[in-house]
Amino acid sequence: MGLMADFNLLHFPTLDRQETWRRQWHSGWMGVAFGFVLAGCWVQWQIIETDKLQQALHELQTRLNERQRQAQLHQQAAKRNQALQQQWTQLTQLQSRQHVWTLFQSSLLEDAQRLGLSLQRLQVEAGRIDIQGQAPTAQAMSHALQHLSERWGQPLRLVSMEMMSVGDAALSPVSFAWQANWPGLGDTVVPLTQAKQVKP
Repeated sequence: MGLMADFNLLHFPTLDRQETWRRQWHSGWMGVAFGFVLAGCWVQWQIIETDKLQQALHELQTRLNERQRQAQLHQQAAKRNQALQQQWTQLTQLQSRQHVWTLFQSSLLEDAQRLGLSLQRLQVEAGRIDIQGQAPTAQAMSHALQHLSERWGQPLRLVSMEMMSVGDAALSPVSFAWQANWPGLGDTVVPLTQAKQVKP
């Protein structure tokens, strides 16, 4: 019994190598398992971080799209406002010109009637106004031409004059054609009735 008690199988080289191999094998599998656990945790962490990054990018893209949409809306509104401003300016200019033209017609007709003229044509074209009519005499026509030029502060030019009857030239009615610059003429026109009202 004493001999058996002193006998230890672990002291044999073969058995000792086997025991060492088993410990190494066990440790190796433990290391592999631990490595797999670490790899799984790392992959899971990467998935979570990727999801967070994708969510942040999605939110950023959403805000960017909204800002771009707002910028487009502001740009479209600015273009509409600019177009409306241009239309308003054009209509204002048209209204102003129409008002000037109305004043000019009123003033011309009043002066023509007072001076004994009979107007037959009044036309504006290419920055020029053409006036055609008849006067009882050449002297009356010349007087009206001078008076209206002074009255409006713009030179009226005699383009043509024709006697309408045979006989005494001084007493013959005449037809005439005048020209003046437009809109320079219209800028200084005031109807005769208004001119009377503003005089002191």
